[in-house]
Amino acid sequence: MDVNGKDADGRHDGGMAAVEAWFLGGPVDGRLMPVETTADGNPPTVVKLPQTGFYLGASDVAAPAVEHVYVLADSRDDIEVYQYQQPPSEAGD
Repeated sequence: MDVNGKDADGRHDGGMAAVEAWFLGGPVDGRLMPVETTADGNPPTVVKLPQTGFYLGASDVAAPAVEHVYVLADSRDDIEVYQYQQPPSEAGD
């Protein structure tokens, strides 16, 4: 295993195969996180991050979770770069 907990196959702690990813824009701007690879060992072209949390409100039903979408944009020094895709409702703001 290397210093990041990856073995020779790129797996973390003997589990999933992952790549290091840098997220630009949106709610996780600037973060580096592991992203699970596809069955063929490539990074996914789209990563969806649901935003969930506590619900405190007057309604009996919480609004649906917000889903943030990041699209694979580049690769720099073995780090995949994902760019935030702004929802159409926010694009004109």
